[in-house]
Amino acid sequence: MLRRISKTSMILFFIAILTSCGGLSKAEKQEFYEKAIPIGQEYFKKYYEAEVEFNRYEVHLPMSSTIVLYGHVKDDPYTSLSLSLSLPSLKVNSAGGPGEFIKKRKSEDEANPQ
Repeated sequence: MLRRISKTSMILFFIAILTSCGGLSKAEKQEFYEKAIPIGQEYFKKYYEAEVEFNRYEVHLPMSSTIVLYGHVKDDPYTSLSLSLSLPSLKVNSAGGPGEFIKKRKSEDEANPQ
């Protein structure tokens, strides 16, 4: 019984060590942020016809492997927005903001006319 508890404790310890070492350095996070800004600006321009400014970010590792950009519409600092992107691909997952703003999103056909 004691041996089983000890073995389980060791496994949990190693899992904790491995997951805590999976983060990025501050410089790597900043680099992803700087790469994500133009992607986010293009996304809001394409789907919402809005120019945005991003002013902060959060990197969610190792749980969801995402970076979330936070900002606002360029001429309206009261319209707060967020954009979640996958890491390391920087593919857009979802956008957030006030309901009336988000409802204005163009469909894929409208955003990509042929």
